[in-house]
Amino acid sequence: MKYKRKMILIICMVFVLIVLALASSYALFTFNVTKDTTFKVAIGNLELAIEDAVHEDKFIINPIVPTKDEVALEQEGYTFILTNTGTINSFYTVYLDDIILSDQSVARLEDHYVKVNLYNEKTKQSNTMQLYDLQENEDRILETGYLDAGDSVTYTLRMWVDYEAGNEVQEKYFATQIRIVGEQKNAVAYTEPLLNGADPVIKDSLIPVTIAEDGTVKKADIYKEWYSYEKKQWANAIILKDETKVYKNGQTIPEDNIESYFVWIPKYKYKLFNTDNFNYQANGDIATPHEIEIKFGLTNTDDKIENECTTPKESGNIGNCQNGDWMTHPAFLAFDTNGIWVGKFETGYKGATTATDAQVDSSDSNQIIIKPNVYAWRGTYITNAYKTSFEYQRENLNSHLMKNTEWGAVAYLSYSKYGTCTEGLCTEIRINNSQSYLTGVSAKTVPTSGYNAYQDYNETQPNTENDKSNVYPNSQLASTTLNNTGIFDINGGVWEEVMGLMLDESGESIYEDPNLKKEDFPDSRYYDAYKYSTNANDYTRGILGDATSEMGPFKTESYTTSSNRNISGWYQDEAWFIYTKSLLIPRGGSTQYGVGSGAFAFSRAPIGINAIVGFRIVLAPNND
Repeated sequence: MKYKRKMILIICMVFVLIVLALASSYALFTFNVTKDTTFKVAIGNLELAIEDAVHEDKFIINPIVPTKDEVALEQEGYTFILTNTGTINSFYTVYLDDIILSDQSVARLEDHYVKVNLYNEKTKQSNTMQLYDLQENEDRILETGYLDAGDSVTYTLRMWVDYEAGNEVQEKYFATQIRIVGEQKNAVAYTEPLLNGADPVIKDSLIPVTIAEDGTVKKADIYKEWYSYEKKQWANAIILKDETKVYKNGQTIPEDNIESYFVWIPKYKYKLFNTDNFNYQANGDIATPHEIEIKFGLTNTDDKIENECTTPKESGNIGNCQNGDWMTHPAFLAFDTNGIWVGKFETGYKGATTATDAQVDSSDSNQIIIKPNVYAWRGTYITNAYKTSFEYQRENLNSHLMKNTEWGAVAYLSYSKYGTCTEGLCTEIRINNSQSYLTGVSAKTVPTSGYNAYQDYNETQPNTENDKSNVYPNSQLASTTLNNTGIFDINGGVWEEVMGLMLDESGESIYEDPNLKKEDFPDSRYYDAYKYSTNANDYTRGILGDATSEMGPFKTESYTTSSNRNISGWYQDEAWFIYTKSLLIPRGGSTQYGVGSGAFAFSRAPIGINAIVGFRIVLAPNND
């Protein structure tokens, strides 16, 4: 296999080797690494150098007979050091190439008998590849990495003949070449001017991806346009099940190695539209949905600037804000971030094969799965949901249970020109009406009734018409962008408990329900606190930006002959506020609530376990 590449080969290193063995079956492995000189790029010199860490010019790889994996991985292997001796930082890729030997009389060992392992001493990660796993003409990428100027990394390479090969490899040879390619880039990732610096933060276990209309996931090249909010293509990232698996840019990532999906909500300010009409009127007029105006950027609004106000961030307080002012959304102020990564789907329960399997009251971050077509994790106590979310990706990604203001940030962006609105007209996000609480589902039609309105979704017979409905990836109408780059299950599915908790009468601590105490949630950054009230119709207690009071005025609607519901004018979404006996704020509605569910639906529920309540996870990584 011959490769044509325009990238300059960078490296230096080692040729080698052979061995004879006193055995009836053997194979010969030879490793070459080509050497090249320093080349210049715009901002300095880049040079990658390899040093043989153990041997001067050759190394005999043992064993040469067909070997079991666990035995081969215990062998010494070939150790080398890759150093960036240049003046700029560098990305690099370690390839394994085929070489056709000049001596055509020597038969070449078949690919499917060969295994290779590369161990990274710095990350302590090991990647084993069986060569027949690769498609024809596909590069054999062993590792992709990044080195700051002056930094180095040590690798150990092992190759062996698969134990299953048996005596078929007798007197056959395999030759290969290690090739390390340094990327001629100035290490400047793609940014979208529209975002004014609020571009996605990729770090640690997050892998940037693109998602096609058919749901195909590919690793994104961060140096090319991989998202565009102007085109309603939101940035997506995933976390792998097996993080030792390395994928090259543009390579398809199989669904069975994806543990969770996240979507980036960039930091933004929005134009205030209802700071003065939070009223409840049993039979009064209600508002009409409209496009919400958004401007992205990192600078916080300030009441000293004309047409801006300082974000109040407090329940029942609008500060000096008024309609027409621009205000930084409060969701982005608690963690000093460029934005937040929001679970693309409701959180599922790993391994659940039925809806009942996913109804578990426990705290276990190992059971988290955030994917389409899995069963939503339901019926868990809020403190368990909080702990599970908090422990999921804690160290550098700052995982946590979604806050009420963070739900509001998603809802407002969804109903802007970057989401479901075009030329001022908005389309309601379609309900997930799966009676089994499967994630990523869309109803075939818009609900026309209220409570207990499942409509016509059939889980065993997904709709085949070209109307982008039903089961993901054919459920784009249930997305915040009406395409597969958005967030799903915002309307329906399960009610999602968010961190919006009511203070006690003194206003000093969380309301003292016997089962819920302030010490359960010690860090106030991770919850939104609401003023105490005994009245579920007291909408003045909202926080600007949380998509509650601003959706007013509110009224009562008769869903059925036996059920009256409070609703807002925003798509008739259900609207009740937390009060004395109901301290939990669930969002989005559930599958059976029909027209009452939606991105602006909010309700109140007693603390405890509820079979139709789930949760969603948010990541808030710092840009460091």
